[in-house]
Amino acid sequence: MSPVRGIVLLTCAAFAAVASGQYTDTECWVGTGVGQSLNKTWSWSLQWENRWTQGASWHEQGLVDVALEYRMNKHWDLNVQYRFAERQQFDGGYAARRRIALRAVGRWKTGRGKWTTRIMTSENWAARPWFSGALPEGQVAPSMPTVRSRVAYGHRVTNRLDAELSWEVFHRQGGRWSERWQVSLGTKLSKQWDLELAYLWGNQWLDPDPWRSHVLRIQTSYSLRNAERPFKRIPSTLVYSAGKRSAIKGACPVCTSDQVRITEIHAKGIPADYIEVQNNSNAICSLKGWRITDDLTADGWVLPEGCLAPGAVLLGYEKGRGGFLFGLSTSGEVLFLLDPEGNVKRQIQVLPSTENRAQGIGKMGDWSFVEPSPGEVQTSN
Repeated sequence: MSPVRGIVLLTCAAFAAVASGQYTDTECWVGTGVGQSLNKTWSWSLQWENRWTQGASWHEQGLVDVALEYRMNKHWDLNVQYRFAERQQFDGGYAARRRIALRAVGRWKTGRGKWTTRIMTSENWAARPWFSGALPEGQVAPSMPTVRSRVAYGHRVTNRLDAELSWEVFHRQGGRWSERWQVSLGTKLSKQWDLELAYLWGNQWLDPDPWRSHVLRIQTSYSLRNAERPFKRIPSTLVYSAGKRSAIKGACPVCTSDQVRITEIHAKGIPADYIEVQNNSNAICSLKGWRITDDLTADGWVLPEGCLAPGAVLLGYEKGRGGFLFGLSTSGEVLFLLDPEGNVKRQIQVLPSTENRAQGIGKMGDWSFVEPSPGEVQTSN
């Protein structure tokens, strides 16, 4: 059974297993956001979303989220989020609320899939609406603490399409419990723009008047360039062979682990960090499905599809078109070369950087410091 079919069947089984609510609503949520990595540890994001209920005909609320995230290690992140929301009342006015949330997010890579878990606690309270006067004197709305736990499994369907199934449980003040199932498809529209389409199903427990909800959610997000690096014109990913350079293209058999290798990297390259990959064989082969990463929980650089001639090299730059998004550490790290099935086939120990020196396969065939020669075919090694 394929992973996608398993996700669909599991979702249907979950829906059938829970009791029907007395009230069912159909909703539509539309949002967009922007985010940026400040460095390898810190990042921030800003998100906006509008939500319509009652058959997607009633504007229920609009909200803005601002979040700051800290990367603890390769598996866990800590996140603090501030939300300002205005919810429409039945008389047509809006009531504003604020929320502070603390979240711990864990991620584990499994082949072409990834498990994600999130534990979240939040407090929200009444606030002054943006376009109205102050709250009446003496009016105090109680805080509404909520604890949420979420588990999700995502699977890479193609190089540009991801599918995910998640289940989340909510515990609110007063002993109220609810759950939310979500099935989503995400794709990269470009290097910066992402699009996600999702179906959410909500259900309330232990309530004399429970509800259910069906939600269509549409989200876009834009990733700003890394704040650590000034703007530069970064070269596109190209193939170098027999003194010529060209875009990678064509269809041919996929490279085996004996054919593909990393031949040179530079953590202080000009105009940006670069990685060079070579077809180290006498037969033409394709890099389709191969990827390089410095973190096995992340996809890293999915090498562009196309054929490499015998001895030819593929040269990709950080943030360049068709290149990789992660930076190479000047203090040293490990790079992994993975085959299309997600198996680690090469492991390169990147050494702490030395001024004006790249790292690659030297004349004796060992990994060492070398003169920078991006795109030059090393036939003698």
